[in-house]
Amino acid sequence: MGRNHLPKSIYMKNRLTTTALLLCISLYAFTQSTPDNKQSVINAAGGSSLNGYHQFEWSVGEMALINQMSDGTNKLIVTNGFIQPYLLYPGRDNNTNGFDAEEIRIFPNPATQYIEINFFTKQKGKLTVHFYDATGKKVFTKELTSNGVDLIDRIPVNALAQGVYVLHVELTGAPGSVSKKSSYKFVKIQ
Repeated sequence: MGRNHLPKSIYMKNRLTTTALLLCISLYAFTQSTPDNKQSVINAAGGSSLNGYHQFEWSVGEMALINQMSDGTNKLIVTNGFIQPYLLYPGRDNNTNGFDAEEIRIFPNPATQYIEINFFTKQKGKLTVHFYDATGKKVFTKELTSNGVDLIDRIPVNALAQGVYVLHVELTGAPGSVSKKSSYKFVKIQ
């Protein structure tokens, strides 16, 4: 039965009951709370969108506190506040003279049109990328700048002949950063 078919007193009684029920629920509802029982809201709603290499994120009801907490050994670091940037391993700093698996990713392999190099190193400085063919001849060089945050570079390889190549990446560290270098093999196919 619709509203028009109910007597006005029953309609008003249902409306008052619904209002009272919602009021009771709202009185007993709590937000997320901290150990000292200060109420706060953390990301009540939001979403993200990916368009090529650009990722957009938004949130509603996020808390305004921005800080970083650690377990004392820096093995576990938790950040909170506004939307945080993506970091692969935020607590790790590789201070050796070679890139480890978490600092650099190279794909696709085998390649036809391009090689993409993703740098996740925290070290700052000048990056130099060289391609060498199977005879050891340098066939490509490119310089980039690492600012200690993620860096993605896509290098076209469609002009290279089919074969096996060595990709040599060298970071000349800025003051306070570590210099490092590593080599990787990739295959160019038609």
